Amino acid sequence: MITITITITLMLQLSAAAAPKGCTEVTRDKCGTSWYDSCLKCGTSGSYDCEQCCPGCTSVDKGGFKYCDCKPGPGPSPTPSGGDSWAHYTVASMDVTSVTGGHDPTKYDKVVVMLHGGGGSGSDWEYTYQQGWFGNLSGFKYVFPTSSLESHVWFNTYKNGCGLNDDCAYDIPSIQGAASRVAALIEHEKSFVGNDPSKVYLAGFSEGAQLTGYMQLAELDYPLGGIVVMDGFPLPPLFDMIGHPAIAKNASYAGQDMRWMIWHGAADPIFPANLTVSTWNSILGAIGASSTLKVEHTEPGMTHTLVKQEFDAMLDFIHG
Repeated sequence: MITITITITLMLQLSAAAAPKGCTEVTRDKCGTSWYDSCLKCGTSGSYDCEQCCPGCTSVDKGGFKYCDCKPGPGPSPTPSGGDSWAHYTVASMDVTSVTGGHDPTKYDKVVVMLHGGGGSGSDWEYTYQQGWFGNLSGFKYVFPTSSLESHVWFNTYKNGCGLNDDCAYDIPSIQGAASRVAALIEHEKSFVGNDPSKVYLAGFSEGAQLTGYMQLAELDYPLGGIVVMDGFPLPPLFDMIGHPAIAKNASYAGQDMRWMIWHGAADPIFPANLTVSTWNSILGAIGASSTLKVEHTEPGMTHTLVKQEFDAMLDFIHG
């Protein structure tokens, strides 16, 4: 079983009590065979502490967590494998890579914009493509922007003792700036599909997932074809909507025609699964849109990573 762990920037200093005991040791011959297959030796200095990673993985120390980055080697640059068409361009100061199914780069009727994890880049999704996780691209264009910030985070956060659901942990103007740039990209891509937002989907991992959810509820005033949140905790003002009707009524969009998919790892040491999923549910409930959550899944044993089953579910969600 193939697992991709994309490099992320840990956004908050979580307390040991808040994070699950996720580190699991494997023998060398078991490296790469399951979702928690990257650590040869676990330590005890934190709630997630891997002291020795499997071959081919790099140890990452973020905010008291030590985990393994096991992203595949870059290999050759993407080529029109199977006749797919690649393009590179710039929108709203963001470098953008895209891939369209088939030889004709104009022949598609759905667009999927993918936001990388904090500290990553749009090229992270090229590895996913090389693994075949996007399936048959016929009729689809996938769009991979890279954050315009030098650090490649989408927004800045503060390690100041504030928690995941405290406004003081976030640089809110940087969130708003990133949202404006992504909104410009969505408008750009929407113009090629008849300006029909139902043909545009937005997905993201980790920090990209956080921004993805923010876009639909705090930036855009229309529904996209679907929102796919992969291991991301809600940003302010979304979590502030819970129990505060005055804030909830200011959602940029809250229609019943939204479509949401939320996928989370049960052993995620960055964003605790129960807290994260329940917070998303409470936000949608606060704006009267609980029925718009079409896919909700917590994957047993999965850490802060991406797995093929997640992409299979995403493809079903988009095709559906």
